[in-house]
Amino acid sequence: MLISFSNRCQIIILFLFCSLKTYAQTPIEKCKLIKSYQYNIYTVTTDDVRCLAKNSENPNTIFYTFASWCQPCVYTLPYLFTIELVSKVDVYVVLVDKENSRSNYQSREHIYELKKNSDLPIDTNILVIKDLDKGGQSKKYKDFLKKITPNKFEIIDDMSKFIVLNRAGEVQLVTSYKDKEDNADWKNPKPMIKRIVLPLLEKRTR
Repeated sequence: MLISFSNRCQIIILFLFCSLKTYAQTPIEKCKLIKSYQYNIYTVTTDDVRCLAKNSENPNTIFYTFASWCQPCVYTLPYLFTIELVSKVDVYVVLVDKENSRSNYQSREHIYELKKNSDLPIDTNILVIKDLDKGGQSKKYKDFLKKITPNKFEIIDDMSKFIVLNRAGEVQLVTSYKDKEDNADWKNPKPMIKRIVLPLLEKRTR
C-alpha cells in the first residue's frame, strides 16, 4: 500500500520527536529510578548509583551523603554546590534516613532553601538510599557503604562523604572524617576538597 507524501512527513516528524525525547532523557530517567512513597524523592541502590554515573554526560559524578541533623553535612553542602558550578560533574545529594523519616523532608527543604541563593536550579537531584527489608537507617547505610566502597578505601560509616564515580561506573574516591583530620576548623571542608576531590574533576568552561 502506497503512503502519501503527507503521511510520510508525519511519520518522519513523529520519529524525530521520539528520537529527540529519548536523547534528552536524564540519567534518572534512563536508570528508571522509582520515587519513594513519601517526600517525592528517588530511591537508590548501589547499582542505581553506578547506573547514574554511567549515563552522565559529564566525566564524573559526585554522590554526597547527607542528613539535616548532621552538622558537618550542613556546613559542607554550600561547598558541594560550588563544585557543581565550577566543574564538569553531576551532583546528587544522597539522604541516609529511612524512606518515611521526617528528616528527609527537612533535608529536602534545607537543600531547596540553600539553592535559592545560588545560580543552580532548585530541583537538585536528591536521592534516598532504598530501605532494606529488615533493619533501620544504620544497617542500610552500612550495607550501602560496604557495597560501594572499593578495597583501597576504608569502610567508615560516617556522614558527609564525597563518593566520586567516573563515567565507567568506577569509584574514584570515598572520603571520611580521616581526610579532614589535618583541618584546624572541622566546619571548613575546603582544604580536604581542594586536596583530594577537585584533582579528580574537570573544570567547567564558561
